[in-house]
Amino acid sequence: MNKPRIPAGRSTRPTFMLFACIVLLGQLTTAQAQATPPEAPKTWLTLEDLYSQYNVIDADISPSGKLIAASIRSKDNDAIVVLDLATGEKELVTRFNKDAFGKQIDVHIGYVVWKTEDRLLFQVQSDSNDELDVNLLSRASILKLGNRLYAVDRNGKNLLPMFGDQWNEALVGAFDTSDIASMLWNDPTHILVRVGGWDGRSLFKVDLTTGRGKIVEKQKEGVIDWWFDVNGNAVVRVEYSLGTLRYYRKLPDGKWKKYHSVRRREMEEQPDFSLIGPSADPTKFYVLARPPGKDRIGVYLYDLPNENFGDALFENATYDLTSARASMDGKEMLNHCYDAHVRICDFSDAKKNDYMRGLRKYFNESANVYIVDASEDENTILLRVDGPSDPPAFYYYLVEKKAIGLVGIQQGELRNKALPTAAVIRYKTRDGQEQTGYLTYPPGAQGSKSLPLVLMPHGGPQVRDRLEFDPWVQFLTARGYAVFQPNFRGSGGFGEAFEASGFRERGRKMQDDLTDGVKWLADQGVIDPARVCIVGMSYGGYAALAGAALTPDVYKCAVSIAGVSDYEEHVRFKKKKYGGDSETFQYYVRAVGDPDKDQAAIRAMSPAFHIDAIRIPILLIHGDEDESVDYSQSETMQKLLEKSGRKTVLLRLKEEGHGGFDRGTSKVMWSTIGTFLWDHLGKGYGIESPPPIYKFAK
Repeated sequence: MNKPRIPAGRSTRPTFMLFACIVLLGQLTTAQAQATPPEAPKTWLTLEDLYSQYNVIDADISPSGKLIAASIRSKDNDAIVVLDLATGEKELVTRFNKDAFGKQIDVHIGYVVWKTEDRLLFQVQSDSNDELDVNLLSRASILKLGNRLYAVDRNGKNLLPMFGDQWNEALVGAFDTSDIASMLWNDPTHILVRVGGWDGRSLFKVDLTTGRGKIVEKQKEGVIDWWFDVNGNAVVRVEYSLGTLRYYRKLPDGKWKKYHSVRRREMEEQPDFSLIGPSADPTKFYVLARPPGKDRIGVYLYDLPNENFGDALFENATYDLTSARASMDGKEMLNHCYDAHVRICDFSDAKKNDYMRGLRKYFNESANVYIVDASEDENTILLRVDGPSDPPAFYYYLVEKKAIGLVGIQQGELRNKALPTAAVIRYKTRDGQEQTGYLTYPPGAQGSKSLPLVLMPHGGPQVRDRLEFDPWVQFLTARGYAVFQPNFRGSGGFGEAFEASGFRERGRKMQDDLTDGVKWLADQGVIDPARVCIVGMSYGGYAALAGAALTPDVYKCAVSIAGVSDYEEHVRFKKKKYGGDSETFQYYVRAVGDPDKDQAAIRAMSPAFHIDAIRIPILLIHGDEDESVDYSQSETMQKLLEKSGRKTVLLRLKEEGHGGFDRGTSKVMWSTIGTFLWDHLGKGYGIESPPPIYKFAK
């Protein structure tokens, strides 16, 4: 589904709020603001707040725009609630107790979406109880695990699980039957559902009145998705193996022909070729792509039979496009979006551009304002908003009245907290390149001087940072440290040339960019250059180690999370895993070098070969099931540091991979980092005590 879905969680404090805040944009006068009673002092965020469970899981607006449905989480059960925007009345649709499938399983509601004005679809998630070893589950409980799709009338009647007790070979081993491929908006009683069984993924057309499904695309290993024309017919099949996405188009005789392939980059958010939607011509699709010879990702009308992109329909002069939307009939493009400093969408409708500009201004130009859904007449809009000063929340906007209302903050524990503010930083590197980054100040510290700084380069490196509600940044600023996130050369999102400018520059110009950003902040008096620590994950973890090894005078300390210490070994690891002729290995040859031909150059930028130059304390953190950067990268670095007489802690994250850490792991990791910073950077702005210490349960 195109609609963004929010991670599920649990909490004891439901915080669904309708009409909790309704503001007429542009109508709040100075006199009214002065008449508002002063707020009670806000408390600063803690790790418990940041990693509290979600309460407002999802929301969706009905076709008429009169109703909002939401999935709400409380201590013992989850519920679907429908709210009438005209009357403010809330009506319970259905509820699932967390023990609904037995004491061994926790049951929760995930997303919710309207199919018609009277019929809702929602996801039910079943997982083993947190306190239970999954190996102790009974066979009956195991069969209940996974994600399932239900349909229900808005009055709570006719509750029906999709597939139910249906048997089909393609359903064997399917633990997720809630993956909606197409809502089939022109068909009020059917949807398309992707189902992954033991032998691959298949596509079912499901009847919402009976719950029964019929296979329309047979099961095949490696298939991850299909593209559909405006009538819901599959015309493109997408497969994935060995780090590469492969695209096949259906020929008139029903056979499939490969026409495109693209590398799925490590931690990459936006591939160079992705679907937007079908056009009115069944042989052409709107896609986001970067055709050969083009610098930035744009919108194209891809001709399937002729395998031709044609000219770009929409581009941005500075940024890659990140998403776009076509009309349901495929006759026109409705919008295209890109990341400037926040997410910006340009609409074909001038009226929408006007009110979206007003909404971004309402949130001080520092929050991402996403349109989640809209009524059929587009006069009622459901929004999801997040930014450094705005915890993720759902809002609705009444276009004609120019009124915005809060539906609910997703994590109730984030309400009424002192939050940081952020500024866009523009600076020139030593070779004259103009770059941008984001400086986030501790709560109340904007305008202060000589702040302690955490430099936090992003991963990838072919991704980028922007202004958003980032729990990692939130924790660091809540500990009184300013955080700087530069978009150094080699970052993604600014076109292929900017990304390629980082090739063979890891530890060289890419590292200089970080140093130059810190120097600029110090020259402005914003930060204390004697109190700077570099903290990063993945590529950022490498950059932290490179900072310690190659520019040891710039930093007071370094924290590497899943960072590469020896690129020679890392590139050989990729070659062994994917093959010497793989696109993944060839990417590393271009970006870093060939370990057989460029050994000296690779060792020159690898921290493991510069141990004697390191003079600052280092904290290493790594998941022991990391498949992107092998755990041995940190393990070897620790051994080398300790052999040279530098006692170094390696925090091993058991049964964790390359990011996506669970809440318990995250709290231990960040309390460890917080203590490390307290020991080596000292007190943060407004902070007088060390952070609480969390430890792994035995």
